[in-house]
Amino acid sequence: MASAYAWQRLMVAMYCPAVVRRAVTSSPLAMSADLSNSRSGYRLPRRSILRGKDSFELIFRKGIRLAGTHADLRYVSYPNPAGGLKVAFIAGRRLGNAVQRNHGKRLLREAYRLQQHFLDPVDEQNDTYVHLAFILKSSRSSYHQIFTDVGNLLERLRSHINNSQENS
Repeated sequence: MASAYAWQRLMVAMYCPAVVRRAVTSSPLAMSADLSNSRSGYRLPRRSILRGKDSFELIFRKGIRLAGTHADLRYVSYPNPAGGLKVAFIAGRRLGNAVQRNHGKRLLREAYRLQQHFLDPVDEQNDTYVHLAFILKSSRSSYHQIFTDVGNLLERLRSHINNSQENS
C-alpha cells in the first residue's frame, strides 16, 4: 500500500510540480506559523509599495531628503483624506552589477519591514499621505549598518512629519 502511494506522489510530482509545492506549504509546520493562510507570509503588502513614474518624479522634484550614513531617505507628505504610506527602495547603477544592487535593496526592504512600526502614528492619522524612497549609498554596507541607519531615518521622518503637522 505504501509503495502505491509513493508511486502516485512521484507521478504527481513529475507531471504537476505546482501541486507538490502547494502540498509542501500546507504542511503542519507551515500551518503552525500561519503562513499557509497568506500567500506572502511576512512580506510587505503589495499595496504599500510605491509604483509609477509620476510618484518617483514627485519624490525627486519636491521631496525632502534625510541623509544617513549608508542610505538616504526622500519623502513627500501631503494631505489626503484616505491617508496611507507607500515606500520604494532604490539602488543606483553606480553601486555595482544587478546582483549587488538587488542584494542591497533586499537588505533595505528587510530593515524597513522590521522597523515600519516606527511610522504607525503617522499611518494612523488618516489625513496624511506619505511617499518614501530609501536610496542605498553603498553596496558594501552590512545588514547591521543598514538596519540601524533605517531605524534612525524612520525616527527622524516621524519627527519631521509630526513637526510639520503641528506647524500647519
